[in-house]
Amino acid sequence: MTQPRLLIVEDALDVAEMLQFYFSSHGYDVLVANDGETALKLCRAQLPSLVLLDIGLPDIDGFTVCRQLRQSTRFRHLPVIFASKRDQRADRVEGLSLGADDFIAKPFDLEDLFLRVQNTISRSARNNLTDPRTGLPALEVVRQEVAHASGQAAVRVINFYVRNLDPFRDLYSAIAASDVLRAVALLLHSTLDEFGQTDAFLGQAAEEAFTVICPVSVADTVACEVVNRFATDAHQHYSFGVREGNTVRAHDAAHRERILPILALESDPPCPH
Repeated sequence: MTQPRLLIVEDALDVAEMLQFYFSSHGYDVLVANDGETALKLCRAQLPSLVLLDIGLPDIDGFTVCRQLRQSTRFRHLPVIFASKRDQRADRVEGLSLGADDFIAKPFDLEDLFLRVQNTISRSARNNLTDPRTGLPALEVVRQEVAHASGQAAVRVINFYVRNLDPFRDLYSAIAASDVLRAVALLLHSTLDEFGQTDAFLGQAAEEAFTVICPVSVADTVACEVVNRFATDAHQHYSFGVREGNTVRAHDAAHRERILPILALESDPPCPH
């Protein structure tokens, strides 16, 4: 599985650097934001697996950041842990009432913090709330959103499926395959935003299946744009691979030549043009 992506929101630069070094050395892909607005932008651009959030920030406070995340269909279930010097009972109550998964007081023990982060990501994945590879809402949330959308004439449910991932995984590794899934998630996310659908739902129902719920008026356009963009760039996932139509000529670890079906993304309903 690809590295979990941790977003550290901390305005004290020395603390941020220390946390970044510590979690990076333990296998995490670490992002750092020194203020709340940057944190929200990074959430949208990078889809973290968990947010480690300070309360006292130089612009909007951590409570506001958490509140805005919880108001978004895409980030409603994103794991959030508050880590703050503000350890008053009222702060803990407010943080947890906003939907934070945990609250830890500074100064904290790094090993304890690491275990809390690790356990929170694992618990969210185990409960099918978020996918740790992409940070997207997972199966249980997708089911709830699809059920809610059922019968609503103004919206459409679009399912996207990654094809030919198994031969890619066999050649390059499970980590590389997870990176493909993250790339698909970011493509879907950015395309929806580009078409003004920042509130459209985006989730991951299974390892190779993604779900979008958006207005009917833009559904066909979004589906075609995503499928076509992925097709155009699919060959870039293959190290030194040469595209030949719907196949890729690549080499395995023993330098043997392999011809593989190229990665593809399909939509259901299918792209009409």
